[in-house]
Amino acid sequence: MRSFIKTLPIAALVLSLAAGGALAAEHQGHEDRGISLRGPENGDYYSGLFGGDGAAAPAVPVYQAPTAVRAPRLSNILSELRAANHLIDTKRSEGELNAVTFNRLRREEASIRARAVQVADLHGGAIPRVSYAHLQKDVRRLDGDIAHSA
Repeated sequence: MRSFIKTLPIAALVLSLAAGGALAAEHQGHEDRGISLRGPENGDYYSGLFGGDGAAAPAVPVYQAPTAVRAPRLSNILSELRAANHLIDTKRSEGELNAVTFNRLRREEASIRARAVQVADLHGGAIPRVSYAHLQKDVRRLDGDIAHSA
């Protein structure tokens, strides 16, 4: 019984090494039988770099004419946020806002701006009506916070 326990792992190791070596060996002389080891499907990195090497022509990307996306909602939100940002800066320079309130209002403005740009990116540059209403409500709340913080 003891010899079987020792023999089995040794036999398995020898067989796996022999089989792995046979499969990993480079096969020569198969090109004349229609089997080629060259090409990107077999890991040949340089396939297709030089003309006449048997590689297919590279794929040509489809050109799409850029479409003009009008984004008046996005530009309205961004202009309202610019005005709010200017008001925040003005109130800070006049001393009406302390540093904590100034930073909180700036973060709120940046958050609204990031959400507006993210929604516009998701919808091809335009902001849907429902999202626009939410963003406008957030801008109005920001304007109110600026007025009440002074």
